[in-house]
Amino acid sequence: MEVTRLQMQNFLIFLLDLVGVTVGYFAAVWLRFGNIETGYTVMGNDTYYRWLIAIVVLMMIYFLFRPNRSFFKRKFIEEMRMNLQTVVLMAAGMAMIAFLIQDAKDYSRFIYIFTSGFGFVWMQITHRVYRKYWLSRRKDHSYARKMMIITTSDHAEEVIGNIMEEKNWDLWITSVAVVDKDMTGWLINEIPVVAHSYRSIFEYAMRSVVDEVFLYIPMDDEFPIAMTVQNLEDMGIKTNLNISQFQINENLERSLEKIGPYESVSFSGHNVSFVMLMMKRAMDIAGGLVGMLITAIAVIIVGPLVKLESPGPLFFSQKRVGKNGRIFKIYKIRSMYQDAEERKKELMAQNEMDGLMFKMKDDPRITKVGKFIRKTSIDELPQFWNVRGH
Repeated sequence: MEVTRLQMQNFLIFLLDLVGVTVGYFAAVWLRFGNIETGYTVMGNDTYYRWLIAIVVLMMIYFLFRPNRSFFKRKFIEEMRMNLQTVVLMAAGMAMIAFLIQDAKDYSRFIYIFTSGFGFVWMQITHRVYRKYWLSRRKDHSYARKMMIITTSDHAEEVIGNIMEEKNWDLWITSVAVVDKDMTGWLINEIPVVAHSYRSIFEYAMRSVVDEVFLYIPMDDEFPIAMTVQNLEDMGIKTNLNISQFQINENLERSLEKIGPYESVSFSGHNVSFVMLMMKRAMDIAGGLVGMLITAIAVIIVGPLVKLESPGPLFFSQKRVGKNGRIFKIYKIRSMYQDAEERKKELMAQNEMDGLMFKMKDDPRITKVGKFIRKTSIDELPQFWNVRGH
């Protein structure tokens, strides 16, 4: 149900943005090509397919960049930044598609600018109204989940405050249970304390509306967490168990995984969606192929010069350590004499670096052609093979 609500929220906001882009686009067409006196304008098929392109681009932006994340707690500046990002990406996407289908010469820059500007203003206004409306209705609205928080007396105020700060439109904290002290009848952040023990929690849940429970119980507390979760699930009440008490970096992304028979919470610096990975891979391959074409041209020009000055292989390979300790080979156009490794032993006393690295000013092992291709980074071009292959 939670995923469905989130999807519904994103869909409704997308519809609002779609209306704004549509109104802005057709208003721009009318202002650019219409007759102001008669109000009449001719709209051919090209007008409508360009509008469809704008809508498709907007859908892709929603799918790939999720511009509505943290929607209900965004401040004015953050809202403005996200909306500006959306319309800029939309205009750029429309321009790129127009270029690819060789339709750019017939596009009006006024339509780009007006549609984007109108869309930005529309999003600023409608998002604010939409947010304000749902936040004002969440207490009484039938879609709002009624949540009970189960925690201890020293954490209750902080937990309630933190959740309320998120301003989730479909979530309303209606009760709290304090399990280490009998505070029944108290108010914490204006939320009534309704239970203090395992038994009283279930007595309250059976006679009141509770859609969801959030447990924030310290690890050293004797409260029966596992039994509570199981019994709440038997009653059809969704239960959320806090994991931040393990004091793991809050910036890490979390996901549920199954390792053999064991359920686990996985932590990672950044989880990238499958679609984004596929897009990155496609861009890597395309960029690598273009780079390899450039490399081929460079090799035709500098290759003979390298071979003439220093006979031997044209390319130099070296093993490097990559992601998570994986070994891979990099390739460069050779910029040193073939016996560079042997001569290195004689020059170690002049090494300017510590450890395993070797560097010295005016290294005599570098050829004349090598100095040029290093200065211009031409020697690095073969690494496009790594971009394509990894």
